Amino acid sequence: MNHTDTSGRVTSAHEKLPGQTTFVTAGLLFVLFFGSSGLCVTHEIHPAIVDSQEVFETIANSLKPGDELILHGGTYSQSERRSITAQGTPDKPIIIRAADGQEPLLTRPADNAHRFNNIEFVDCAHLIIRGLHFRGGSSGVRFIRGHHITFEDCEISQTGNNALTMNSGDCDAFIIRRNHIHHTGLRERGSTEGEGMYIGVHDGSHITTNTLVEGNYIHHLRGIGSGGNDGIEIKFGSYGNIVRDNVIHDTNIGTKYPGIFVYGGGKEINVVEGNVIWNAGEGIQVVSDAVVRNNIIFDCAMTGITAAPHAAVPSMRNVRIVNNTLVNHPRGILIRWDKAANMIFANNAVYCAGSTAIDVSGIKQGSFGANYIEGGLRGIAIDGAGFHEGATVSAAFIEPSEHNYWPRPGSVLVGRADPAFAPELDFNHNSRKAPFDVGAYESDGNEMNPGWKIQAGFKGIPLTP
Repeated sequence: MNHTDTSGRVTSAHEKLPGQTTFVTAGLLFVLFFGSSGLCVTHEIHPAIVDSQEVFETIANSLKPGDELILHGGTYSQSERRSITAQGTPDKPIIIRAADGQEPLLTRPADNAHRFNNIEFVDCAHLIIRGLHFRGGSSGVRFIRGHHITFEDCEISQTGNNALTMNSGDCDAFIIRRNHIHHTGLRERGSTEGEGMYIGVHDGSHITTNTLVEGNYIHHLRGIGSGGNDGIEIKFGSYGNIVRDNVIHDTNIGTKYPGIFVYGGGKEINVVEGNVIWNAGEGIQVVSDAVVRNNIIFDCAMTGITAAPHAAVPSMRNVRIVNNTLVNHPRGILIRWDKAANMIFANNAVYCAGSTAIDVSGIKQGSFGANYIEGGLRGIAIDGAGFHEGATVSAAFIEPSEHNYWPRPGSVLVGRADPAFAPELDFNHNSRKAPFDVGAYESDGNEMNPGWKIQAGFKGIPLTP
């Protein structure tokens, strides 16, 4: 069976399967699947003319549990607000995705590219969004409340403001993975933010919980005036979130904000692990209630890691910064823990020759162990316990000039970690084995890194299914 869409092209319908009925309408192919528990529909669409409400939005808002909407390649342009509400169920999620091997682009006409957000997902649940490119819009993709949503293998680019926001209501149990986010904050008038991901609300009135932000590639974010251009920002009160295996760089166009900023202050901790960050303001900024481990951070404008108070967070507590590799920053680590409780800084490799490696106050409020240092010290001294001489960066790592921070054979980092603070896995997701190494990698007798080479692009490591 063939189908002619609104653009005049012909599309072959799927072959029928047992229990399946195929219908063809003008501009749309859809396939009905009859199962024991109800009816599921697969819709396939192609781009049409620019309109105030495109076929995509109309069909997406009609989807029922178990339905699937497949977008074929081409440009889907809409002149007015584009808003989707789609609510699946745990056993019948709704899927909105690109056709296999094709690249659908959702955008806006050039004369109002930043007037509206590119797309808004409102009160969605049990929804999977996969393989779509969102170009332009004030914000690129805005989630207004929602739970159990997977947003994966998508691209967000050339936004007037930030790329992905979750700050208009509580959000829970999201998976945000393998997305390419870049070139934000392009609005030309006034100040603008350009965050890659803006999660939660500054005062904690809306929070995000139990969410996985994994394996994304985020770069070239712009902020002007008072606007921030953090790579990933998780606001006060949000908790139970995991931020791992993301590659983030150049969050320093205009303003210079952190690659990752977690505020804390919620009921549980957030975890920041296995990320690589460069050319940010701060690499990572953390205030409270977080584990920060196995990250590699280099060449930032302010610090590798900042662990200090923030006006939005009433107390500092429960921070564990372990087995990170920090190289070539004006200050490797800035710690202000004078009024903090239950803070740990251990097994970190901090190499900032010619600048300040460690700048600490409030040392009595923290636990420190087996940190290896090259560079200046403020507030602490080499004591052979919490802080050790790290030799030079070239003696510690295989090829630091090429951002290869694998421990060189015979490096002071090998086998010198404090076992009380060593994580179970390293940056490559390999198991750590005693005697444990300092820094993000566990060499385990290997002279060369068997894992992904640090470079622009996605981190080459298997992600969770």
